[in-house]
Amino acid sequence: MKTTALLFPAFAMRYREFDRASVPGFPEEAALYLKRAARLVEIDVQKFESPAEFTLADELRDDLQAHYVTYIDCCAIGSLLRRRGMPCHYVSGYSMGLFAALHHSGAVSFEDGLRLAHATCIAAHEGLQDGTYGMAVVVGLTPEEVRGLIAERELRAEVADICAPRVVISSGRREDLGRLLEAAEEAGSLQARFLPVTAPFHSSFLSSVEGPIRECLDQIEIRDPTCGIVSCVSQRLLLAAGEVREEAARNVWRPMRWFATMNRLLDLGVRVFVECGPSENLCNMARNIERDFRIYHPRKFDRLFASVG
Repeated sequence: MKTTALLFPAFAMRYREFDRASVPGFPEEAALYLKRAARLVEIDVQKFESPAEFTLADELRDDLQAHYVTYIDCCAIGSLLRRRGMPCHYVSGYSMGLFAALHHSGAVSFEDGLRLAHATCIAAHEGLQDGTYGMAVVVGLTPEEVRGLIAERELRAEVADICAPRVVISSGRREDLGRLLEAAEEAGSLQARFLPVTAPFHSSFLSSVEGPIRECLDQIEIRDPTCGIVSCVSQRLLLAAGEVREEAARNVWRPMRWFATMNRLLDLGVRVFVECGPSENLCNMARNIERDFRIYHPRKFDRLFASVG
C-alpha cells in the first residue's frame, strides 16, 4: 500500500445526504463511540441522527452538538479503517478536525479528545461577547487580492485559510465580512458567501481562548503520536507530545493553510488520502491540487478496501 494520510474534517463541514448505513460496519462503530461519548456529554439524538437537517435553537448548544457528532463520526471512521487493515502513515485535521486526528494518532484518548472539543467550543463562544462574528469564503480571487480588499476598506476581518490559490476563507465581524463579500463580487470573484459558522475561527479575534484551552490541556494525558501529525497551521510534522500540546492550544485562533498542508503531505510521499468524515469538503478541495495522488471518501470505501485486500 502506498504512503497513506487520513484527513479529518471540521464540524462546520456540513453533511450532505450521507447515510451511515451505506458504509458496512460504520453504524456499529459509530454506535460504540456514541455510547462512550454519552458518558461524558449530553448527546441530542436528533442531531446525531440528522446532523444536516436538524438545528437547535440555541446557538452554542447547536455548535456543541455539531462538534460532538463530527468528532464521533470521524473517530468511528478512523477506527473502522484500522479494523480493516488500512495503514496510516500521517494524519492531519482541518481546523478542529485536529481532535479526531490526535485521537487516531494515539496522542489522546477518545474521551480526552472529546473534552478538548467541548472546551474549545465553549471558550470560542465565551470569548466573543462584543459583537456578531462569522466566516466567509471567496472563490476566484487570490489571498493577496482578498487582503488588499480588507486593507483598502479597513475591514475588521482576516484571512483564516487558503484552501487553494484562489479559494480564500476569512474570519471577522459579520458586518465587515458582508462588505468584503460585496467588494469581492465587484472585483470579479466567482463566488462569495458566508459559511455556516458564528465564530471567527483561525483569527486573532479568538486569541484570548488559548488560556482556557491550555487549562483543559493541563487536565489530560498527551502522548507521543504513533504516526506523524501534519499541522494545518504551520505544516510542521509533529512527533512529540509537547509539540501536540502546543498545536492543540493554538490551533483554534491561528490562521490555517490547508493548500500548503496538502502539498506538505505530498512532499512527505503521501499518495493516498482518506477523508475520515461524512462531509466531502476535503475531497472537493483536493481537486485544486495538480499532483499525483488518490483521495477516497467513505462513499468509495469499497474501492479503498479492495486496494488493501
